[in-house]
Amino acid sequence: MIKSIVFGGLDGIITTFAIVAAVAGASLDIRVIILLGFSNLLADAVSMGLGDYLSSSAELDYQRQECKKEMWEFTNDPEGEKGEMIELYVDKLGFSEEDARKVIEVYTSKPEYAEAFVDHMCTVELEFMPPGDDENPAWDGFVTFCSFIVFGSVPMWLYVIFFLAGYEDPESDGIRFAVACVVTALTLFALGFIKAYITKMGSALRSGALMMMNGSLAAASAYLVGWGLEEALNVDQC
Repeated sequence: MIKSIVFGGLDGIITTFAIVAAVAGASLDIRVIILLGFSNLLADAVSMGLGDYLSSSAELDYQRQECKKEMWEFTNDPEGEKGEMIELYVDKLGFSEEDARKVIEVYTSKPEYAEAFVDHMCTVELEFMPPGDDENPAWDGFVTFCSFIVFGSVPMWLYVIFFLAGYEDPESDGIRFAVACVVTALTLFALGFIKAYITKMGSALRSGALMMMNGSLAAASAYLVGWGLEEALNVDQC
């Protein structure tokens, strides 16, 4: 579930905080931030969840269809498929033709090895791992949706707390936005850190820093756009 958690969480927190930054840059009321933030959060979470489900389903359908095609080809033309794999071993993997032939002969020496051989063909020839029976695109989409909601709501709850505590006057805009920036940056760092820690790929600190930098750039861009448009509209009104 790492892909769906990171995919949904990163997009959720960056997208929502970009809305917050844009509205804050335009110096709009805290109620506008809360309204736009939560509306966008739910709409994008549904969109992301469905998008993950549909893309995962399409990918699995394609892979399963290709595996069936390779099985049909091996069943109807075993020598042709064996020759094709020998060529791939020689050209792509650097085997000598003799060694490649020995490996393929072992793979195809018994009928019960056919499925394993076809899976191996998909990996070497088509460059994807054959999908397992436990693949569940609907669950991937649900995890993406939940991750988007959980991480994406972080900046919004801060504004809800400020609003309930009575800190909704314009003079508090800078403090609210600064706190939201810090908390969001820490959440992004934690997301990147946890991803690297669980997958054991690369430095966890570097992953966290890159994730935080990515979100900061997106938020800064949104803030500048909001501020620039607000200034331009004020000039036009004057």
